Amino acid sequence: MQISNWGQNGHSYKMPKMILLATNITVAETEKAKAAGFADTVIMKPLRASMVAACLQQVLGLGRKPQNGRDVPNKCTGLRGLLCGKKILVVDDNIVNRRVAAGALKKFGADVQCAESGQEALKWLQLPHEFDACFMDIQMPEMDGFEATRLIREMENKVNTQMNGGCMADGTTKKNEWHIPILAMTADVIHATLDKCLKCGMDGYVSKPFQEKSLYQAVAKFFESKPISNS
Repeated sequence: MQISNWGQNGHSYKMPKMILLATNITVAETEKAKAAGFADTVIMKPLRASMVAACLQQVLGLGRKPQNGRDVPNKCTGLRGLLCGKKILVVDDNIVNRRVAAGALKKFGADVQCAESGQEALKWLQLPHEFDACFMDIQMPEMDGFEATRLIREMENKVNTQMNGGCMADGTTKKNEWHIPILAMTADVIHATLDKCLKCGMDGYVSKPFQEKSLYQAVAKFFESKPISNS
C-alpha cells in the first residue's frame, strides 16, 4: 500500500513518519518499503533502546540544529579539520547506528568505512591497513566488541614484536608501532563496563544515542592539530 499525504475537507495533511520493524529483511524488501513511503531506515528486532534512539535521531533530524547560532561545519577548517581525510572504521551490527555515526563523521571530512560485525572488522584491520581510528560497538552477536578489540591488539602486538627497524615483511614502513585508537560505542556507561573497555585494549568510548560533537571530540584528540594560516 502506498503511503502518501491525505486530505480532508479540502485540506492536505502530512502523514507521520513510518519506521519499519523487522527481524530479517533483504535489500529488495527494504527498497520496496521505502517506495511504499517508509523512512529510509529499519529497526531490527530484538529492539535495543540505543537502536531506537539512533533511528529516531536520524529520521526526525535531531542533533542537527546549529549550535550557538552557527552551523556545524562540513569543511576542513580550523580545529574541526582534524578529521579531514582521516580514514575511520565504524563497526556496529545495526545499520541505523552505522548510518548515524558515519554521517556525523563524514560532516567533519572523515573517510568512513562501515563493518557490521566483529569478524568483518578484523578483516578490515589486518595489518598493514590504512585506518586512523575505529568506533566499535560492544554488543554484537557472534563476536562482541570486547573480543574483536582483544584480537586486534594481539595482531598489533605480534607485528610490533616482529618489526625490524620499522620495516614490514611486504616492504612497507611504519615509523611508530601499530596501535589504532579504538573507541567503544555503548549505551551502558556504568563504571564496570568502561573498565572492561579499557582492560580489553580500547582507548575510550562514546555513548549512544550519538551526538556529532561527542563523536568528534572522542576521536579528534588522537590527531595532532596543525597551525592555521591566516593568509
